[in-house]
Amino acid sequence: MTYANNKKVSAVVVKQFRVKKMISEADRKVIVDLSKQYRAKKVLLFGSSLISMKANDIDLGVEGIADQDYFKFYGDLMFSLSKPVDLIDLGSTSKFTSIVKEEGLLIYG
Repeated sequence: MTYANNKKVSAVVVKQFRVKKMISEADRKVIVDLSKQYRAKKVLLFGSSLISMKANDIDLGVEGIADQDYFKFYGDLMFSLSKPVDLIDLGSTSKFTSIVKEEGLLIYG
């Protein structure tokens, strides 16, 4: 394995560790399970959730959910997670979604 590959693997491990410190394992599992169920391509954690587990909500960006399933997915998250959730569609193009894609942490996909 090359140094570049080691660096990439290390970055993935660090990000996964950071996600575990920012949201509970139970919430992470719910997000992953629902993402699979709704066939999401990618789910990113962003916002106050990146700073502390003490955040008041869970901010998520999602890509790849069918339009007709978006609000059902959102509702399932709302009723299944331990905190309120804010969900944005990463399929649209804006400065905000670009920032989330660059700075968010991958939870699923």
